[in-house]
Amino acid sequence: MVVAIAGNTIVVYVVKSSPRMRSVTNYFIVNLSVGDTLASLICVPFSFVSTLLLRYWPFGGFLCRLVSFWQAVSVIVSAYTMVAISVDRYIAIMSPLRPRMTKKCAKWIIVFLWLTALLTALPIFIVSGVTSPDWWYEKCGRYVCHEQWPKKEYNFIYSVVLMTLQYAIPFFVLVYTYVRIAIVVWGKKPPGEAENTRDQRLAKGKRKVRMRVCACVCEKHCPHR
Repeated sequence: MVVAIAGNTIVVYVVKSSPRMRSVTNYFIVNLSVGDTLASLICVPFSFVSTLLLRYWPFGGFLCRLVSFWQAVSVIVSAYTMVAISVDRYIAIMSPLRPRMTKKCAKWIIVFLWLTALLTALPIFIVSGVTSPDWWYEKCGRYVCHEQWPKKEYNFIYSVVLMTLQYAIPFFVLVYTYVRIAIVVWGKKPPGEAENTRDQRLAKGKRKVRMRVCACVCEKHCPHR
């Protein structure tokens, strides 16, 4: 947790302190860092203590709602920020003559992502709460934090919708955009004697593709929720 907070704080500081670093892509990266930092501060400590140390929830009903809610928010924000980065790169490479995304547009996209994530995760805040699952917990005055849906059908429908929004759609968009980018980048064959600068740009582009694909894989296999 400390490493995550420190690393993300450094990213935010570097981009904010250097005007040259304030690009559209870096704005999205800062948004990823902010989301991860908030998740580390809000979700990780309480989940670690309750799940691994105590095996029950000692923090009360409000924190139960807040932590469960923010876990879903952080996953949605992270997933769609990565989608925004991939789409921006895809447009830049596949349609280089089209106007690039402006910084103002990127900021509005980030605001939209947060609003969408907050609204999508709102049902979790509403239905989450503390309860005693059996007689032992009740006798000891201990509780667990989980979602308490009025009907199982509602839980199933919301779970399918959330899984689709959190994982399925972002995953397929990321795979499609980065596969297409990889095909274009690796398939470029400069005619004749290639210039060193052009070769360096291509090599740099390939490294970026590899790094972002690895980041996508890690994000999908290490969800917050």
